[in-house]
Order: sequence, then C-alpha cells, then structure tokens
Amino acid sequence: MLTARTLDEAQVYVSLTIAADQTAPAVEPPPIVPGSNLTEGADAWTLASPAGDIAISYASEDAARTFGARFGLGLSQLVDAAQWAVVAATYARRALEADMAYTGGPDQDRFGVELNWEFAADAAGEALKFLPDGADVVPDEGVWSEFGRQSRARNPELVTRAKLTDDLEYYRGTLADFRALYGETS
Repeated sequence: MLTARTLDEAQVYVSLTIAADQTAPAVEPPPIVPGSNLTEGADAWTLASPAGDIAISYASEDAARTFGARFGLGLSQLVDAAQWAVVAATYARRALEADMAYTGGPDQDRFGVELNWEFAADAAGEALKFLPDGADVVPDEGVWSEFGRQSRARNPELVTRAKLTDDLEYYRGTLADFRALYGETS
C-alpha cells in the first residue's frame, strides 16, 4: 500500500495520478469523505482513491500540523521534486488569476487567493527538500516519475536551486503583498 505523510500530500498524489495522461496535473481529486473513501484504522487512515489505497499515519499527520508542514515532514515518497515544482506553478497560476481579479469586494473569495499562494509556496518548499546540501540541481533519483522526467526534460531549470528559490520567494512575497494591501485575515 502507498503511504503519504499527510492527507494533503495524498490528494496531490491522486491529482497527479489522475492527470497522468493529460497535459497538466490540474485535475481535482475526489473529495475526502470520512466513512466513505477515508476509513480509520488502528494507526492510520486509509484513503481509497483512483490511484489506489493510500495510508496516512495519524502520527505523521499530527507532526506535520504541529510543525506547520502542510505536506509533511521529511521527503515525499509519492511525489518527486519535478512534480512538486509543477504543482507549485499550477497553484501559483490559480492564485495569480484570482489575485488579479480580486478587488476586495465582500462577495469575492479572498481565502482562495491566499490559500493558493500558500499551497504554491509549500509545494516549492517540498521540491527544495530534494536538493542535497550545496547542490545546485536535484539529482536524478529525486525525479523518478515519468511525468517528472518529462517535465524536467522540457524545462531543465525546473528543479535547480536558483529557480526553486526564486519561485518560493515570489510566492511568499506576492502573498505578503496581497495581505499588506488587503489586511491580514483573522
């Protein structure tokens, strides 16, 4: 059985798997419904998904929440560095579109803008975890999926320290600018 560090990581993996024969990993995974596709076990949940059953340890989810690591502590065993970089860019595109349309109106989705920037930054951070100390590029073993290898072949800079760091700074900076313009949410 596959193992995810968090429920959010499991959902990203499912989204990537569903989209495997499409052009981008932008497919919404089925929602998590406790008692339906999410069952409780002694030490972990099991998510029944189109990508197969995925175990998510209660302890791993709890540790991730405690330390503010949306997708989990340590390295992902499900999603490779190039996939994380593409996921980050996908969330950033969504955030930018929503951000550009946002005028501060009461009927607009401010939370969606902020959440997409946060997800973009967190996904870029996940890709950066695959860089060994002092390395300028993620090694080949950090890009194991076919989707990741193809993405890296199309864009050799995709998983370089320079690009990932620039992306992370841009996502965080744009979120900070948005919050400075519209105020912090409560």
